[in-house]
Parts: sequence; structure tokens; C-alpha cells
Amino acid sequence: MTDHLSRYLIAAFAALATGVLVAAVAKAEGENIGDTQMCVRLHYIDQTPVIDNKTILVKMKGKGGYKRIDLINKCGGLKIQGGFSHSTSINQLCTSDLLRVLEPVGSTCMIDKIVTIDKAEAKLLLAKK
Repeated sequence: MTDHLSRYLIAAFAALATGVLVAAVAKAEGENIGDTQMCVRLHYIDQTPVIDNKTILVKMKGKGGYKRIDLINKCGGLKIQGGFSHSTSINQLCTSDLLRVLEPVGSTCMIDKIVTIDKAEAKLLLAKK
């Protein structure tokens, strides 16, 4: 095998491996409608409108689509206050994070799941708001 052919095969294998890894990461992050994921990267989040005391819509930046956050229980004051805060050391919003309703209410909530949804479901949720 020539040196040139060896380099070509190594480059082709590296490109293929990278493509498989990128596809696996996208799949793991819940890119398909109905998929759930453990976390969403904060720098991809554009808006988080509160739908009700148990549901938060996540609009992703650009053409990133939408996620729906379902809370474990109703979170008192979430809809009235219209927002929440959380703290994280990993620059992601995760199902293990504690959400705190904005003051003066200050109650806390836990995320049950983060689900990828389509634009139609996002519009329906916003209509309920």
C-alpha cells in the first residue's frame, strides 16, 4: 500500500468515525420529535415561556426547534410569576436541576422530563398560556 493511499484511508476512516459520533450525539440529545433527554445546553436556549404550573416551553435558538419541560408536580406560583431560575455548574439545564420560581413566591420544582416537540405542539402550548 502506498503512503498516499494509507493517508487517504486514515483520513476517510477519521471522517466516517466523526460522522458516526456526531450522529450519535445528536440522537442522544433528543433531536427527534418525542425523544426525551436529560439535559439541554443553555447557550442553545432562546426563550422559556411558562405554560402552566407544570409545563415550560423551551424555544431553541435559530432553527433548533422546541422542547417541552414537564415538571414532576405542580409548581405553585410558576404561571403567575411567569419565570424561574436555576443554578448549574455545567452550563446545561438538566432533569436533576432544581428550578426556583421567581420571587416573591420562591417555591421550588423538579423536572420530570425534557421532550423534543414539533412547531405545531409548541403553538398549541402557547395558545394555552
